[in-house]
Amino acid sequence: MTNHTEQDMPFIPAPRITTVAGYLLIRLAEAGVISLFGVPGDDNLPLMDAITARPDLAWIGMATAQGAGYAADSYARLRGLGALVTTFGVGELSAMNAIAGAYAESVPMVHIVGTPALPAREPDGAAATPHHNLPGRDYGHFARMAAEVTAAQADLRPATAPEEIDRVLSTALRASRPVYLTIPADTADMPVRAPVGRLPAAAEQADPAARHRVTSQVRELAIAGNPPAAMQSTIRDQRLTQASLWAAVQRFLRPGDLLFVDQGTASYAAAQLTLPDGAQLVSRPLWASIGWGVPAVLGASLAAPDRRVVLVAGDGAMQQAAAELGTLLGQGLAPVIIVLNNGGSTTERVMGHPGASYHDIPAWDWTALPAVTPASSVAALHVRRSDELAWALNAADYDTSAGRPALVEAILDAEDAPPLLQDLAHAAAAARG
Repeated sequence: MTNHTEQDMPFIPAPRITTVAGYLLIRLAEAGVISLFGVPGDDNLPLMDAITARPDLAWIGMATAQGAGYAADSYARLRGLGALVTTFGVGELSAMNAIAGAYAESVPMVHIVGTPALPAREPDGAAATPHHNLPGRDYGHFARMAAEVTAAQADLRPATAPEEIDRVLSTALRASRPVYLTIPADTADMPVRAPVGRLPAAAEQADPAARHRVTSQVRELAIAGNPPAAMQSTIRDQRLTQASLWAAVQRFLRPGDLLFVDQGTASYAAAQLTLPDGAQLVSRPLWASIGWGVPAVLGASLAAPDRRVVLVAGDGAMQQAAAELGTLLGQGLAPVIIVLNNGGSTTERVMGHPGASYHDIPAWDWTALPAVTPASSVAALHVRRSDELAWALNAADYDTSAGRPALVEAILDAEDAPPLLQDLAHAAAAARG
């Protein structure tokens, strides 16, 4: 028998080790994710610690889980992949509307959910019905719901986490759809081998046309030809109308801008604009869930910091997303936000019964709202006439060029609607007979 000394033994380097959370974050960074959106909760705190320990990742704490989903959606449309983190049950259900919209509109996102530790799930666990869960010991309710609106799912365990993470993220990139990962609270810190090689599906393998074609679906509804003459000129001192407002927006836009429009009259009017070179219209016409605009602007501003971001949204959509306005301003971002204050749901007024009181919403003073946020330097302007709007947009351009956000509240008549919306309403009425 040959005796080998220590010097005779070949050197075999030890495999690199990371954690389940660490492996996931490495792969997300490889796919171009720099900012992660979400809301902390008791079951995702180990993952939160892993995120904040990485200097190459920015944690963007949102006011709502749904807002986190909307922000990750717009981030993905511009960078190829978005990610949000929520907690089990209450958090993930709050985000599901945003995830479903991303599924409907072919947006690649990963929804990461911190779930209860595995010992708590045993029959003799600490509580018969832990908080955030439905009655009983079934922890799979929400995963089954998520399977309806995601292209791939995995519940991570140390033995299989690397392969499962690679599979699920690759599906998001290749299919251009949201995916779903759950990480038990006691699993995030468990050791696994570090990635070897890059993520199998590179970002360029995703279908960018599928991601962005939904941004132009509303535009395709417009009749070919030039915008109506009323949108091409503005009479000085006239009362502000949808036509004169959008004529001013047309002149305000510049090459490379990102124009976000929330669902409502804005989405119909923007369809008839002629965008400058390199500018992009971003909306959610297929899913059509209002309140998307403000958190979407947050995601886009972080994804494309070199581009000016302009949002036009109705007062109803803005009220749904008011909490995320504070998040956006707290990040020090400088978009232009134009609030169409027309007292409620003008789209439904035009399409249904104009005088019905259920279309109305309480009035807010939008120019006063930024004062409750940390960003006290917001330029907030209130306009009722076309000449006032022209001045306000000039001021907004100056302020945003200097790195200050601007908010313009435009007062419009409750019954005033863009020409395309009026045409669709007439067509719908004719079809009903």
